[in-house]
Amino acid sequence: MRIGELAARSGVSARSLRYYEAQRLLAPTRTAGGQRVYSPQHLALVVQIQELFQAGFCSSVIQQLLPALGSPEPDREALDEAFAAAAARLISEKESIEAELSALHSLRSRLGLAPDTHVSVQGGAHDSSAATAPAPFDHRDRRLR
Repeated sequence: MRIGELAARSGVSARSLRYYEAQRLLAPTRTAGGQRVYSPQHLALVVQIQELFQAGFCSSVIQQLLPALGSPEPDREALDEAFAAAAARLISEKESIEAELSALHSLRSRLGLAPDTHVSVQGGAHDSSAATAPAPFDHRDRRLR
């Protein structure tokens, strides 16, 4: 199958599939004209890659895990270590976020700021004030690996 068909079947964009190839997660064969050709096994691999990304793994760790996951006798010890490290990292991130939320709440209280509320008048429309603009994007990458 071609890249467009794999993208449609897997729900992953063609751009992501090319990224997976660049990261050496996928290795499609090529036609004489240089077009990528994927097998049904590639579809299963893309699904597995997506599951690993959703579980919080980065592409470099996924690259290390794929051989172990695809072998007839997976290295359970190595997989357990990788999954335990990922869980520890996510727990650490969660604790860091909770600490930042607590500090934000404390600062808001200390400054005498009320939490955001939207009150509606009985039988009337919601308040006419404009919705609070979202905070600017924080470029710190919480998923350092």
